[in-house]
Amino acid sequence: MPPRMWPLAAMAIALMSLPGCRADGSTGPAASSSAAVPEAQASRSHCGAGWSRAAAGLVQVRVRNTDVNAEEVFLADGSGRLYGEIDPLAPGATAVLRTTLSAGDYHLVCSVNDGTPVHGPKVSVTGAAKGVRGVQPVTSADLAPKVIAYQKWVEHRLTTLQGEAKSLSTALRSGHRDTAQAAWKQANRTWNTMGGAYGAFGDLGDAIAGNAFPFAQGVHDPHWTGLLRIEYGLWHGESPASLARLGGVLETDLTALGKQLKTTQFQPLDVVRRTHEITEDTLQQTLTGHEDYGAHSELADATAQLDGTAELLKVLRPLLAPRYPELSKVNSWITKSRNDIRAQKSWTVTPRGGTAAAGHRRVDADIAQLAELLTPIPTILEPRVFR
Repeated sequence: MPPRMWPLAAMAIALMSLPGCRADGSTGPAASSSAAVPEAQASRSHCGAGWSRAAAGLVQVRVRNTDVNAEEVFLADGSGRLYGEIDPLAPGATAVLRTTLSAGDYHLVCSVNDGTPVHGPKVSVTGAAKGVRGVQPVTSADLAPKVIAYQKWVEHRLTTLQGEAKSLSTALRSGHRDTAQAAWKQANRTWNTMGGAYGAFGDLGDAIAGNAFPFAQGVHDPHWTGLLRIEYGLWHGESPASLARLGGVLETDLTALGKQLKTTQFQPLDVVRRTHEITEDTLQQTLTGHEDYGAHSELADATAQLDGTAELLKVLRPLLAPRYPELSKVNSWITKSRNDIRAQKSWTVTPRGGTAAAGHRRVDADIAQLAELLTPIPTILEPRVFR
């Protein structure tokens, strides 16, 4: 696995990754001469050895792991702000860390398996060129109360969804298709707001809203249950009463999920990754009609997913606001995306090889731009230990 490279030039403007890694472990275009790039060791015994000075502006350091374990390597200043990262760097491997620095004192930090980090010697950077603004890393202690708050919000939404599932079951038993379809849309919308927690749901998440693709008989497989199975039946001529059993199964699964969440702790890294992944799924799955089983609810689903992302960002805002200057732009694009979705009277999935309608292209472009703006957030909020 090649090293993951972050210039943390972005952890000032948003942690953006450097160009893709080459097979030799370096990134981007090769330096004009290997001798022009200083080499530093990454190890617990000699962290940073070999690098002592640099000129302000673009700084490149060839980092070689001389330890027997994989290393995370960071570039930090005396206050702990970050300016660069290589993760992971395998034993014996070499990678070039690139960033842009102002004059000051910096050092490398080497960490193995999230253990106590080792701080290398001070490196003096001199000159008048401007560098990027470093960002204070987030710790697990910083994230813990935010993740707990988000989990409580999810549990509250689940209680709402459980009530909506009961209404759906009642509507199915009544045999009224319009009432059942309306109840399904409400339950499905609530489910789509909870995307930040999907990783904690496990197999129950698939039972509640999994698609038909894993099943041998597809949409006709008797083992397929959940919201999408009920959607298929309601919009493909099956009688609502014949779907009542599936409504009961959905209620049972949601009750089991509620019990599961009482003994489950959301993983901070999973939660922060979902700040980006929800919108990526909206673009790649929802708006393409990948999970449309007849209700054609792409626009409502996308709006609910935007609401779920907004809630997750709201919880994380105290950590993000001082670290990500683009956060206000993220909020603006969420608003723009909502408005452009609201302006669509209908949504037709573009056939393969076809041309999307103008409104379709506008919404796709909105969500794609939002996904790009959200991409750095999981890296910015990834918990790190430096002390």
